[in-house]
Amino acid sequence: MIKTRIFPEHNYKAIHVNGKTIRIALNPKRPIDELSYPEFYDVKVTPYCEGNCPYCYQNSLDTNSHPKDIIKRFLAFFGPMNENQKPFQIAFGGGEPTTHPDFIELMKVCYDMGIMPNYTTNGMWSASSEENQKKLLEATKQFCVGVAVSTHPHLRRFWEASTNLYIKENIFTNLHIIIGDRYSIDDFARVYKLYKGFVKYFVLLPLTAQGRAKESFVDWEYFKDKIDGSPADIAFGANFYPYLCKDPKRFTVSLYEPEIMSAYLDLEDMKVYKSSFSSCEKKVGDTKFQEEVICQLEK
Repeated sequence: MIKTRIFPEHNYKAIHVNGKTIRIALNPKRPIDELSYPEFYDVKVTPYCEGNCPYCYQNSLDTNSHPKDIIKRFLAFFGPMNENQKPFQIAFGGGEPTTHPDFIELMKVCYDMGIMPNYTTNGMWSASSEENQKKLLEATKQFCVGVAVSTHPHLRRFWEASTNLYIKENIFTNLHIIIGDRYSIDDFARVYKLYKGFVKYFVLLPLTAQGRAKESFVDWEYFKDKIDGSPADIAFGANFYPYLCKDPKRFTVSLYEPEIMSAYLDLEDMKVYKSSFSSCEKKVGDTKFQEEVICQLEK
């Protein structure tokens, strides 16, 4: 499936083909401006999670409750958008999105709107019943463009089990890996060696002082020395932008200012933020669009 979006006022055109996006500056002498209707959204489904990671930047806990009416809230936000305004993809997250009782329906609703869903998981669903595993895997194959599995060391048995199930079902799988000190970088090297050729991308995320994480740190020099060349299957999260700018020739990646093409929507408070790592709210569309969202939720 081929989809396009174009916003001349932002010097932007994009073509989306088979999960990949090609961005074009209409005037090659000017950069692409921040989009009023982002091409990609992170959507927080729930604050609930049983992982209890000590560095969780979302401060997700197993004592949190699931937000209600997430389907209604999702439709109120994305329903009024025309085809040019709709994002190409949505990444559902949390908390742990697979724990929400309406998650599978949410994926279907997203897919039926012509938006390709994917999601991030800690893999703890792999300890559920075979029936629940089968339902999630079938829905993932039917509706999702892919999944991202977070490789938290203390949840290793869960994320490895879920990753192996995704691979067995030929589901497009990425691994999300937080790196900071030398120990975590060495652990990434182990995971990379174990799953290279079996998953599509190893997406690196820097340790960030947010939520329960109290420090922000990456031993960048050690990481550079640990990685030979610029492997095509290693990708970098937006928060690596400052590091990559320091060494623009070290890794072969496309550099653009993070957050100009994406946004983060919390289905609990319906606020939009620049990213899941930011507390700065972000405006989508114009006043009329925001009013439409409010009207839909009040019905």
